[in-house]
Amino acid sequence: MEWTDDLSVRLARGTTTRSLVLFLRAADSEGTSRRDVLTVLTERFALPFDDARLAMDRVTGGVVRAASGIPENEPDPVKDPVAWTSYRLELGLPTADEAPGPSPEERAAAAALLAGARPGEPSRGTEDVAVALEVARLAVASRERDSARSRLLVQAATSLSVAAEACIARLGEQPCAPEGSQEWVDGVALAAAARQVTAGFADLPDPQLEERGLGLVGRIVTRLLGQCHAFVGRAMIESARCIQRNGDPSQAAGHAEAVLADFKVLLDQFESEDPADEYVIALEYLLAAIELLIEVRGGSAELTALADRTKGVLARSLN
Repeated sequence: MEWTDDLSVRLARGTTTRSLVLFLRAADSEGTSRRDVLTVLTERFALPFDDARLAMDRVTGGVVRAASGIPENEPDPVKDPVAWTSYRLELGLPTADEAPGPSPEERAAAAALLAGARPGEPSRGTEDVAVALEVARLAVASRERDSARSRLLVQAATSLSVAAEACIARLGEQPCAPEGSQEWVDGVALAAAARQVTAGFADLPDPQLEERGLGLVGRIVTRLLGQCHAFVGRAMIESARCIQRNGDPSQAAGHAEAVLADFKVLLDQFESEDPADEYVIALEYLLAAIELLIEVRGGSAELTALADRTKGVLARSLN
């Protein structure tokens, strides 16, 4: 990716440049691993991996400029907002912190959807991403039990699904959302919310609810974030393991085969060059798919060779 003079990045709803910079400053002082930092940047803040690396660089750039003591070195707040915020925090100067939460109207719409779900009305969706995310947040945080909680979680899943389909429809003929677009950051947030709802399903008696929840995660990821092997690999392996737990190893192996088919090309791509962060994660999911296939169907010379190649590339990336 080539960076232009515009070094701004689009962030997830409810986050700010200031909170991003504060996180990165704290991570640096606490010695947080690069992998953990990237996980937060790409999930909580919804940055594509390229933008995540850019943000890390610009925070450092702001600190360096502040240390120069030259006022003219202050970064441009519009073209380089991450560095500008980092610069001002380093000097103890005020910065904006305009974290927008759901509006009163969005909160009311979310509450109305859940109010209808409580007595058992058919679940209804919303194309408004902010409303869908608020429905999911409230449903996951609810203290209702058993069937009442199940109805709220189903309403949340329905809301997330309808909102995701509206995002997908806006893409038109595009196979997935451009990295850093509004549909991209909303896709990351919708997938994360769907995982939280699915975790709630996992505590309920019906195992199929968890499987369907992970199917929703997979739909969001593959259609909105499908160009990111790391995200797709995680969604596919999560679904495969759930299906395996639910007693269908054959279908689980089918998911693993799909990962194998799409990801083994990475072994040729990185035969002689080190993979970037997201491809290291993708290769780990490739290895997980191979191991699942061996677990379900038994080993073979081909799978052993693929596993050895994958482990070799991963080992080299750690050196």
